Amino acid sequence: MLVVGGGPAGAAAAIYAARKGIRTGLWQNALAPGARHDVDREPDFGPSYRRPQLARALETHVREYEVDIFNTQVATRLEEVAGFRVTLASGRCAERDFGDPVDGARWRKMGVPGEEQYLARGVTFCPHCDGPLFKGKRVAVIGGGNSGAEAAIDLAGLVTHVTLIEFDKALRADDVLQRKLRSLKNVTILTETRTTEVKGDGGRVTGLTCEDRRSGEIREIALEGSLCRSA
Repeated sequence: MLVVGGGPAGAAAAIYAARKGIRTGLWQNALAPGARHDVDREPDFGPSYRRPQLARALETHVREYEVDIFNTQVATRLEEVAGFRVTLASGRCAERDFGDPVDGARWRKMGVPGEEQYLARGVTFCPHCDGPLFKGKRVAVIGGGNSGAEAAIDLAGLVTHVTLIEFDKALRADDVLQRKLRSLKNVTILTETRTTEVKGDGGRVTGLTCEDRRSGEIREIALEGSLCRSA
């Protein structure tokens, strides 16, 4: 992956790519040493924070990962040529293929009995929005990708216990998230497990039923009326 530009957006793109194990290069134009613009509209920086300080902080953060940084590289043209071609002011070019663009997103549903019945009555899709409603309760997160792992980590600081259920043999979340998840004492991880039904008392969720895909064993998980589901 080639990132053109070393500002906040470029730095973030390079960091995310490197964290996912993608070989990443970053082309950036070195900031002029005499720049004196303040960064005075962003929280946590303070009124005396200068642009060179921000540039150095961004580069330091990027260099914590395996990113090849090329300074004084000014991109002048981007063309689609059986992929894309970036041309520098020096005349140097880089060409790469790229994948299909994607747009739009939607919440992934489980598609099991009880899910629709208990939407907004224990079944929810946003741990950040609804997490505080489950404070002190037992919850479940369905899905072991980045979204599911992040949801479980966030909820673990609010609830009594989190059960993370993943259909595949292993979690798909980034290693850094898996390490954090496994360090939490109030999180149980179930892999090769299929959620089969959301249980309730007619008014709210009381648990769910799931199947161990290795043994075929069916088990009930009590959730004290709250279920959090994340894609």
